[in-house]
Amino acid sequence: LHTVVVKHPFYRVYPPGVPSTSTDFRIRHFTLIDEMPKLFREANILYSAKALLGLVYDFIDRTVASTSESPPFNIPCVHFIEASLALSFFPGGGKPSSKIGTTHAAFLLEEVIDCGDGDEGHDFTKFIHNMDPNPLLNLEDYGYDFALFLAFTQHVQYVKTGGLAFISDYQGIWY
Repeated sequence: LHTVVVKHPFYRVYPPGVPSTSTDFRIRHFTLIDEMPKLFREANILYSAKALLGLVYDFIDRTVASTSESPPFNIPCVHFIEASLALSFFPGGGKPSSKIGTTHAAFLLEEVIDCGDGDEGHDFTKFIHNMDPNPLLNLEDYGYDFALFLAFTQHVQYVKTGGLAFISDYQGIWY
């Protein structure tokens, strides 16, 4: 059982003559026909990212199994949030015998990232920017070794997919 965040895509509508940098805007939701591809794309990206991360752990497991000694460091165990696409339906087409509903809205449900509270809290950190494979953290920063591990995962993904894919813009909570 997870606490979830419900995401529903929106766009901003600015009054005529108001620049898009203004905070004077109204929020509008996309039509269902425009909304569905956006949500399916986001869900597929999360699914693909999980698969790419799994590729890295398979590589690590095979490499560790092929040697007689354990690595001289701990291998972090990371995961992507759990997510699901949820569809809201209107009941059947107006006839009591109709069992087919009409899709009314779509939402992306995502696991909440628990940062903890008070002294037990952890900062949400951006480890690697999407335009640079190097960690954003400095050598002396807490979590730098973890950021290096994430850079390693990018390298493995890039090599194992023949340069076709890797996860960029790593961010999250690290304990």
